[in-house]
Amino acid sequence: MATKPYIQLADHRVLIEAPITSVFDFLANHENYALWYPNVISIISANPLPHGHVGKIYQEDIRLPTRRVQQINITVVESRSPNLFVTEGDFVPLHPRMEVHLSEQASGETMLHWRFYSRSQSTIGRWLIPLLLGKTLQRDSGIGLARMKAIVESEAE
Repeated sequence: MATKPYIQLADHRVLIEAPITSVFDFLANHENYALWYPNVISIISANPLPHGHVGKIYQEDIRLPTRRVQQINITVVESRSPNLFVTEGDFVPLHPRMEVHLSEQASGETMLHWRFYSRSQSTIGRWLIPLLLGKTLQRDSGIGLARMKAIVESEAE
C-alpha cells in the first residue's frame, strides 16, 4: 500500500539577520528548541551522536494543548549543513515532522522556511489532526520562530 502524503500543519518564512551557518548551527543543536518553541519544557540528547547528524536522537518533554506533559523521541532524519535540517518524532497519533530549509541572502541574511507536518496514515487521524491542531501549531510556530530569530540575531551581533 502506498504511503499517503504528509499533512502540512504549519508553514512560515522568516528573514534572519545572521549568517546561514550561525542559523543552521543554532537549529541543528536541537537542545536549543526548548529556548524558543512554546510549551517545550525540556529537550536533551538521547544518544552520543553530534548535533546535526542523521540518527541523532533527542528526548523532548512538551506540554500538549490538553496541558498534559508528553515525552517524545525526536530523530534527525536529514541534515545538510547549512541548508536543510529535518526531524521526525514518535508521538502517535501526530507522527510529527519538522523541515527547515535555509537559503543565504545577498545581504548576508538567512531566509528560513519552516514547515511542520503530520505523517499520520490513519484516515481518521488525517481528518482530525488538522482540525484539532492546525491552528494551534501555526500560531505556536509563528511565536516560536519570532523568539528564535531574536535569539540568533542577538548572538550574531
